[in-house]
Amino acid sequence: MIEEIFFTLQVIQIDFFISFGLFTILYLFFSIFIKNSIIKKIDEESSQFISFIGIIYLIVWITGIFIQLNILNEEDKTSLLNRMFGKYWFGYWVQPLLWISITQLLRIKAIRKNIILRILFSILLILSIERIIIIITSFHRDYLPSSWTIYSDFQLYPSNIMLSLLLKIILFLTFVGIFHLINKKIKSFKNK
Repeated sequence: MIEEIFFTLQVIQIDFFISFGLFTILYLFFSIFIKNSIIKKIDEESSQFISFIGIIYLIVWITGIFIQLNILNEEDKTSLLNRMFGKYWFGYWVQPLLWISITQLLRIKAIRKNIILRILFSILLILSIERIIIIITSFHRDYLPSSWTIYSDFQLYPSNIMLSLLLKIILFLTFVGIFHLINKKIKSFKNK
């Protein structure tokens, strides 16, 4: 059960938070050149969707904490509680609470319209604190770009990266469209 919860949290982080950050950067770029009400409507729907996903993330995250505390033995439970409330408690709580607060702050129209905050939020959704620390420490190790590979059999090429980012955004917009249709159906059902 706990594996499914961790998998769900990973899917939300990778497929929704990162995709929304990428979508936001593209939206801000294209909104400079294209003034269209459809683009603004897509942005509003995607902000509502990511706020909804933030609530789902909060529920799944809290459920995972309680389930994990109930299935662990006493020694592991003490270790987890020490991580949660010990000397370095902020390392456990900061990232999930940052994602939850960012997604919920996007409900406010003034914050959603602020370009600087949106860029900051998109960067924080794309790069977790853990990834930022890994990037910073990688630059301090004197690695050469020729050694930048993930696995010996797997090479990262710019075309693969661009294709995967494009697919992430398309998948995200598909879920936003489904969310919009469900909301529209619920609103029409309420009005009857």
